[in-house]
Amino acid sequence: MKIRTLLLAATATPLWVFAHDGAHTVARDAPSVAGADETHTMLSAPGRREASSTPDARDRAARLFFSDRRLLTQHGDEVRFYSDVLMDRVVLINFVFTQCKDTCPTQTAKVSAVQTLLEGTEGRDVQLVSISVDPRHDTPAALARYATTFGAGAQWTFLTGRRDDVDDVLRRLGQWTADPRTHTTLFIAGNAATGHWMKLHPDLTPARIAAELRALAAETPPARDAPATGALARPPPVPARSTNIDSH
Repeated sequence: MKIRTLLLAATATPLWVFAHDGAHTVARDAPSVAGADETHTMLSAPGRREASSTPDARDRAARLFFSDRRLLTQHGDEVRFYSDVLMDRVVLINFVFTQCKDTCPTQTAKVSAVQTLLEGTEGRDVQLVSISVDPRHDTPAALARYATTFGAGAQWTFLTGRRDDVDDVLRRLGQWTADPRTHTTLFIAGNAATGHWMKLHPDLTPARIAAELRALAAETPPARDAPATGALARPPPVPARSTNIDSH
């Protein structure tokens, strides 16, 4: 199955990885796609919905790809990454750590602006997700304070957790780094119901990001007994487990 991965950049077609210190600007020329926008690339990965696969089969493939690692929200709630955060939702994901003093505040402020642009009925199907790249220091309480600083509403979830769990999620998204200061500043947007995922250039304006999210939401097929969209629902009870953030 295919996931269509897009890089919406103001410049050219290479897939650039943007880091705090600029050290990770490794590029690979994108394959040409007939009829595609010059800023679009196609990558092969599990998840793109095909007519021959059933919804349950597609969900299983996506769950396997993204994982159901258990993470903690800024409220201290334990959630499964795919089943509780991504499944059947349109999401915008960014990567932060609360001790960052340069690009993280700028990018998080951009997400806050997107949140404002999506207020009302047109944004009810979009979930904003900020994942800590420094779970050792970013406890739920630290993320809650950080979220308050940027006016995070009910549709904006901050995630941390045990280091092994967070690192695995970051690796699956291609965003793991040993040093939080070198994490990327790009955004990931996608529609989990259709398997359409894209990488967004960090310099895009909030208005452009909001427009891409609305377009993704418009792709969603008729509901298949889906849960209510919008704010991340409180997850069902799960077996008790230590919530110690640092697993080492």
